Amino acid sequence: MNLHQLRVFHEVASAKSFTAAAAKLNLTQPAATWQMKRLEETYGLKFLDRVGRRVSLTEEGKLLFEFAGRILRLAGEAEEALADLRGLPLGTLRIDATYIFGDYYLPALLEALHRQHPGILFQIGIGNSSQVIENTLAQKNDIGICAQDPAHPKLEARHIMSDLLVGVVGPTHLFARRRAIALRELRGQPLILREKGSSPRRIIDEILDQHGVAPNVIMESASTSTIKHFVGRGVGMAILSQQVVKKELQDGSLRRVLFKDAEIAYHFYLIRHKDRWVSRALNAFVELAREFQLRTPTSRPRGRARVKPGAG
Repeated sequence: MNLHQLRVFHEVASAKSFTAAAAKLNLTQPAATWQMKRLEETYGLKFLDRVGRRVSLTEEGKLLFEFAGRILRLAGEAEEALADLRGLPLGTLRIDATYIFGDYYLPALLEALHRQHPGILFQIGIGNSSQVIENTLAQKNDIGICAQDPAHPKLEARHIMSDLLVGVVGPTHLFARRRAIALRELRGQPLILREKGSSPRRIIDEILDQHGVAPNVIMESASTSTIKHFVGRGVGMAILSQQVVKKELQDGSLRRVLFKDAEIAYHFYLIRHKDRWVSRALNAFVELAREFQLRTPTSRPRGRARVKPGAG
């Protein structure tokens, strides 16, 4: 199988355009078209449908596209492995992280890694835990950082640190003058929560269900900035990472509300596909993450949602 033709096919199929694919590969459009024609002639199959400038995959093309992605990823890993052996620059590190880790913890890690290895190029993707796990399974990254242990046979997972989810309200909320409440007091209270599919939302739903509380969710969002804005205006109560609301708690725009009957913890994990090549760049990142774990006071796992003895 001609690797160059496969790369052209994959780029055309991804971009759904010969023009865009040719530009990315530094080819002329006729050259890209000719490579595709040769590929289809070699196998006697049609991989692409062309209607005007629109390009779509045939059923045969969809099958080849899946294999092409895997083959090209392996070819890239082989190049990285050989570069490692030759002592060339460390190359590219592809990282997917959850919103909270990506916004509040990852920058410090990358800054430290850049100081040690300025030759590493970072490609960062941000999403919720479900998206990070999906991308890691599809081998679209070198490593993922998510807020749950995926417990998948194709993935390795290593705990890196833990965080707490805390209740927060605006200064005018009826809970603002309360130091602590019981979870049952959330019944009927307007809640503004993270979107379904995120680990904080999954953990909150689990613990509220354990306490027999049906949440009155009036808004859900992947944006913690949006959630904090509406909570600060007194629209409702949120349950967010203590790191996310640190600044607002300090300046008084939000008030923290403790839960008498539960401490809600969640944990971050480094996850990697077992079939991925472990490059020097990835090793350097993992070693730095270990040091980061030792420096983080909340790094010890304490369970998804720890409920105090005697809680109802």
